Amino acid sequence: MDSKLTKYQIMLEKKITKQIQDWKNTEFPISHQELYQFLHTITGTAGTISLQEISKAATDLMNQLNHEQKSWSSIEAAHYLSPVTNLIAANQKTLTVKLSSEFPSSTDQCDKPLLLIVDQDVPYLIYSKEKLENHGYAVVVSPTIEKALSMFYDLNPDCLIVNPFSSEGDGYDFIKQVRETVAFELIPIVVISSSDEKEKRITSYQQGADDYFLKSLDWDEYVARIDRQVKRRKIVKDTLMKDELTKVYNRKFLKEAYQRMSSEHLRHKDIFSMIMIDVDFFKKINDTYGHSAGDHVLVRFAEFLSTHLRTQDVVVRYGGEEFILLMPYTKLEEAEQTACRLLENLSQNVFVYEEHSFLVSFSAGVYEVNNPVSLAEAVRTADRALYVAKENGRGRVETASTQENLNRRLRVAVIDDSEVIRKMLESFFTDLEVENYELEIKTYQDGISFFADEWHQSNDEYLIILDGVLPKMDGIEVLTKLRKYPDTNQYKILMLTGRKAEGDIVRALHLGADDYLTKPFSIRELEARIKVLVQRVK
Repeated sequence: MDSKLTKYQIMLEKKITKQIQDWKNTEFPISHQELYQFLHTITGTAGTISLQEISKAATDLMNQLNHEQKSWSSIEAAHYLSPVTNLIAANQKTLTVKLSSEFPSSTDQCDKPLLLIVDQDVPYLIYSKEKLENHGYAVVVSPTIEKALSMFYDLNPDCLIVNPFSSEGDGYDFIKQVRETVAFELIPIVVISSSDEKEKRITSYQQGADDYFLKSLDWDEYVARIDRQVKRRKIVKDTLMKDELTKVYNRKFLKEAYQRMSSEHLRHKDIFSMIMIDVDFFKKINDTYGHSAGDHVLVRFAEFLSTHLRTQDVVVRYGGEEFILLMPYTKLEEAEQTACRLLENLSQNVFVYEEHSFLVSFSAGVYEVNNPVSLAEAVRTADRALYVAKENGRGRVETASTQENLNRRLRVAVIDDSEVIRKMLESFFTDLEVENYELEIKTYQDGISFFADEWHQSNDEYLIILDGVLPKMDGIEVLTKLRKYPDTNQYKILMLTGRKAEGDIVRALHLGADDYLTKPFSIRELEARIKVLVQRVK
């Protein structure tokens, strides 16, 4: 890590020195926007690679810029930037790596409890997110009920923290909708408010809140009460074997059933098969007819599977719209035939919800277990076959016999005007391993070059790391354009913002950013955000 940081530090210092020299060699004036962009890039990049003094000096200069000054001569700019260039000169003499201790050390970030906070008070959202993440939680936030509802269904958080007393007026409706949905009846809901009025507390509890916090609550008590809610949910979940919504078995039972079946069958030199099923275009059902319609489809689909399989077959809701079937004493060919029969029968069933009627299909991957393999390996293999089925057009069945080494592809785009940040993140993603995904990384210095590349238009899933301040096309413009795409759900967008860029965070969240990260950031923190976005959204 030290040698890598040293390399990036030297690269940044050379870039800064070269840019200033280029300005000195030109007769053209330097615009206010050019100087601001230059300082913004230094601020975020230097802080990320542990050049905190240079980052702070650039931040101070950026905050002191006179917005009324239209342009700068090269001499004026060089003089103004001298606090930064002086630090660079001193640093080059004794280049050392000062590893930042700002963020907590590594743990398995994916296993952290996930909290969703909903509040129109964005400064409070930002403050709460930072505090709770420092206490070991993964946190996503939303300033709007509409966005929060989508995030809630997609991410399945371990606790919901919501302020229903907003100008939107439907905060209580949001709580009520969540509480009335059987799939989420066990997720704790905490109401957070500035008001201690008795009527509001009573209404919150009547609508389904498990606790009521005042925003003035001491932080240690706040965290202790959140801990209690999350731990209670975990205890209840661990004691249940059935999925709350569909009433088929859940992932906890899958582990036990697989181990039992594997031990029994392989001891007698028998085989069994696993089928992994994914309901096609499920997000489109939610977006078109509402999440209640999506729940209705899952319930009906689970009933369909249970009634069209043998009594000895095991049906498990693996997560979201994914199901796993365990079929004892079943060879690959038989399991494939069963999956095809299910697909054909499902095509003859019309799903009806309220005044809407529509057809549903699924994609499936089939794997025959004939050797001792772990549950994780069996699921990975079946999932690879499922991925092939989806790639080949959906509504079809593929076997794992010829597709064992194919993972899902996740395309990662880094859009940042700092070459140092681009190279650092490209190296990070090249080394990063994400289960069941093959990563493909490309970097862009601005939004225009990103949109000019057809690489960003495919059926693959995308993760976009997007700097908020960019030349030519602002990061907010890139975000807005992506969110107008008809298939926008395939793009997960992580915005990079400045430490005090509260307005940028507000706009990004309102426009549909999935998360944000403030510069300077640590690689450990980036890894945590990436894994939450990729592995909790499937």
